[in-house]
Amino acid sequence: MQEPSHAPERQHRGLIAEQCRGKLILAALKDYSGPIDPDHLRRVRKPVSRSKSGVQGKVADVAGGRSRHAESQNELKAFQVLIATARADAWQEQPFSLEYHLDGTKHRYTPDVLVAWGAHHEVVEIKEDSEADSMENRTRFGLVRELLAEHGLYFQVWRKSEIYAEPRLTNAALILRYRSVQVPAPERVTIRRTFSLTPQMRLRQFNETAVSVQSVLRLVLDGKLHVDWWEPLGLDSKIGISPMGRLVWPFPPPETAGG
Repeated sequence: MQEPSHAPERQHRGLIAEQCRGKLILAALKDYSGPIDPDHLRRVRKPVSRSKSGVQGKVADVAGGRSRHAESQNELKAFQVLIATARADAWQEQPFSLEYHLDGTKHRYTPDVLVAWGAHHEVVEIKEDSEADSMENRTRFGLVRELLAEHGLYFQVWRKSEIYAEPRLTNAALILRYRSVQVPAPERVTIRRTFSLTPQMRLRQFNETAVSVQSVLRLVLDGKLHVDWWEPLGLDSKIGISPMGRLVWPFPPPETAGG
């Protein structure tokens, strides 16, 4: 979201990085004064609805141990895809504000998400395609990208058409149904032994190994096992120990990606 700057909200004890052209104002958790880390940040403002219909929602993030607040349907779907497919080490909604000057006017930019894979941090703006393509936003986001790079942060505009792309979105919603499944230790052992003998197998084949389909899909959600997000998920789907299919953001960069 892009807006003219106002005085920083005093209820946030912000960490401020001023050595670059743009100033980052972070809403850090109590007693934290280290480098940018999504695990130690909180929203810089309370969730509000940016939709005329007043749509808001929450997505349960079991790995993060809390609910994620979405301000629009686009954010809601984006968070589902992020939780199900990204295998991120940490992420935070509206993690900071970037203050900068343009044409003599002070501005403040608040991104939608900060995603971290190891030391690789990506700042994400979720936008309708038409808004992403407007000349005004392309110019503004070009400047934002430059300013964030000075802080060691990458920048990405995530379009609605990319978020809603199928069958990944449907697959992500299906996988998220299993986020509360507890995988028994004996099943984890069986799965490890199975994949020590073969890199891939069909989902239905787990019925022959005393491992439930629910446990397998929970391990996909945990990033321990993998599916092809771009093929409809079903009993004939391949399950593997390494990523498969097209790699479309969000996914770990090569230097941080693991099997």
